[in-house]
Amino acid sequence: MATIYDIAKKAGVSVATVSRVLNGVDHPVREETRKRIIDAARELGYRPNKIAKSLAHRRTFTVALLIPSITNNFYTEIAEVIEQKLGEKGYSTYLCNTQRMIEKETQYVDDLIARRVDGVIFSPTRVKPEDNLINAKNLEELRKNGIAVVAFGSHFSNVSQVYINTYEGALQATRYLLELGHKRIGFIDGLEAGTRKSRRRGYMDALRMAGIEIDANLIVSGNLEMDGGYECVRKLMRIEKPPTAIIAVNNLMAIGALKGAKDMGIDVPGELSIIGFDDSKLSEVVEPPLTVVKQPLKEIGDVAVELLMEQIEGENASRMVELKTQLIIRASCSGKK
Repeated sequence: MATIYDIAKKAGVSVATVSRVLNGVDHPVREETRKRIIDAARELGYRPNKIAKSLAHRRTFTVALLIPSITNNFYTEIAEVIEQKLGEKGYSTYLCNTQRMIEKETQYVDDLIARRVDGVIFSPTRVKPEDNLINAKNLEELRKNGIAVVAFGSHFSNVSQVYINTYEGALQATRYLLELGHKRIGFIDGLEAGTRKSRRRGYMDALRMAGIEIDANLIVSGNLEMDGGYECVRKLMRIEKPPTAIIAVNNLMAIGALKGAKDMGIDVPGELSIIGFDDSKLSEVVEPPLTVVKQPLKEIGDVAVELLMEQIEGENASRMVELKTQLIIRASCSGKK
């Protein structure tokens, strides 16, 4: 196995110069010399000793991404962005999928502390209201052990976080349906401790501003999966005065609602308009293509890595970055007939 001594000999430079170049040390080295060292390392098949690098820098160059689900494309698309950005900065990504089990989140946190990861990008597992307190405790444990933390998907005190204004997204989606003439607008909410607060509030505020009374029969809760949306639309369409339009709080349930409506013989958008949240390639290929409140997934990943690197590099102050949603109009909505 080639060493930095072999590279130094082949490139005709000192071992110290090779070390500076391969470790990315901010030290002036001529570009010609740098290229000669990199070429020599490639030719010799050099593989850096990560353990030695960790000891020298007092870092493991590993960041954990802790998410509730890997089957939801909202998280997988963000994960792809984060993994790529961290790789560009010389960090490996350790993926932790809690499967929406709070006990598993806590186990992962204990494991990450033991592994001495440099940072954690954290999207909390929230199924029951009491899970929020456990989320906060887990974050505090990471920070107490000197691990940089960035959160997305919820609000936490004194933690750097990426905040997506889903309230405005739900408000805009509801107003769009109202402009199309819909007044009976159903709402497929998420888990009790999850997405319901801001998105439901946006939906309800838009109705109130339009002078429409909130009908509790038009609000149902699903499990954030396709089967949840499927069951919810069947429930909504069987009430005495069914909705003419539906908003679902995530993409999977919106697609499930679309399938459920079709299986009931309901024409979308002729008899029922549907709007989803998040967006994905699936939203574009289903029939009809789904109108969605698009969340900026690439920006979420980019900003999360940026905030994490600030902490790893010594910036202690927490910072919140707010990102906005965008209503993408496709073919799943039409005016009330």
